[in-house]
Amino acid sequence: MIENLSEMVKSGNTENYTNTKYDTLPEKEEVIEVPEVNSIPITSLGKWFNSNANTFLPHIKKTNVAVQGINPDEQLILNVCLSNEGGVEKRKLIIYDDAHIQPVLNLPAMDMKVYNNGFRIIYNFGNDIFIKSYNIKTGLISVFCNDIDDKLIPYSIVKAKKRDNKIDVVLRNPAEVRTKLNERLDFEALQLRYKQSSKSEGLVTNGDAINWLLDRLTSIEDIYHHLQIDNVIIDTLQ
Repeated sequence: MIENLSEMVKSGNTENYTNTKYDTLPEKEEVIEVPEVNSIPITSLGKWFNSNANTFLPHIKKTNVAVQGINPDEQLILNVCLSNEGGVEKRKLIIYDDAHIQPVLNLPAMDMKVYNNGFRIIYNFGNDIFIKSYNIKTGLISVFCNDIDDKLIPYSIVKAKKRDNKIDVVLRNPAEVRTKLNERLDFEALQLRYKQSSKSEGLVTNGDAINWLLDRLTSIEDIYHHLQIDNVIIDTLQ
């Protein structure tokens, strides 16, 4: 079952997205109220998780282990639920070394997903702006998204260097995105950006392609593949 974003906000689960079609344009142009801040501070994973831990229960739990010679502030151990079938949970311990220096955005989170090659955090920035933030070996990558018909549509990617203490906020008018979604798809260009799309069928508009790409995200467990699709969506809607 694919839930819509409004339900995800209520439940704290943003793992799935809807497949709503883009059939009509809004009657009037949407206006973005610019947030009071133009940058977002960066903090450490360890400090941030302690403040947000209750948001992710019971899916993700922090495990406190006292071992001589190990500083608990520098190592974060998470107990993550991988599956729950028939009431039987399958869980795994994930260890993040150097949690005191791993960067994350210093905002309250609404969702966190742990992968084998990193993790992804979703923040509600307000004014229908969401941020998908990926932590990988090379640093912190944040994807700014508009909430369009209960779907997170990426429009800009901001990379933070290890020594950065903040990232700049990037805005885009949702009306521009809606216009692009209703335009006819350049299928040849989509195939060049994302080879797997050659197997897709019935993609006529940009909105059709974005729906198809977002649907693929629900079953992908690799962060770099997530980022690839985010980039494809951004390029398609330029």
